[in-house]
Amino acid sequence: MFIDLHCHTRYSGDNTLEPLDLIDTARRRGLDAVCITEHDSFCASEPVEEIAQAEGFLVFRGVEINTDKGHILAFGLRDDSWKERTGYYTKIASVRPKVEACGGILIPAHPFRIIGAASVSNGLFSMDYINALEVLNGENTERENALAIEAWERLRIPGTAGSDCHFAREVGSCATWFERTVGTLEELISEVKAGRVAPARLDGGEYSRLPMPHRLGECKE
Repeated sequence: MFIDLHCHTRYSGDNTLEPLDLIDTARRRGLDAVCITEHDSFCASEPVEEIAQAEGFLVFRGVEINTDKGHILAFGLRDDSWKERTGYYTKIASVRPKVEACGGILIPAHPFRIIGAASVSNGLFSMDYINALEVLNGENTERENALAIEAWERLRIPGTAGSDCHFAREVGSCATWFERTVGTLEELISEVKAGRVAPARLDGGEYSRLPMPHRLGECKE
């Protein structure tokens, strides 16, 4: 099962991608589902879920949070009550316990992008609270993805991938392979925690998974 774990639509406020265009492209590219991770709001993606249900396409919802430790994908939140922004950033110390309390997961997005992202300089390797790492991002440079792969090998945690799409042409450029079929957000979270996932990129019309640097059972809890 292939799921694009990092997608945006016009409801993020920084693009004009219509949900129907995202869904149509996802289907054409062989995706089984997508995750809508609008910027700094879980509630913003509600209209996308409604459209997807009408179209019979599986959509999960998360949020991409602009934290003091970089952009982090959070899955498990059900509203926007977690928001406690001070200035430009949300402090990870305030959102972390709320995600953990609902059994959710935290995944640093595009960890080596130079501007506005988690990186070695602000403590990626000491983030003992993250559940996985976004290893491939469709909007990254090859160098940024290569650095993320190296970090994944060192951290020994599950690896994910997403397109970070803001335009239809970008949908599904990278995706996460799930060993088991998931139909609910709870199942998705459980499979990521268990490490039964792998980052993949679209290559010649088919998805190619990265080789696992460690056995699934060896992933850090």
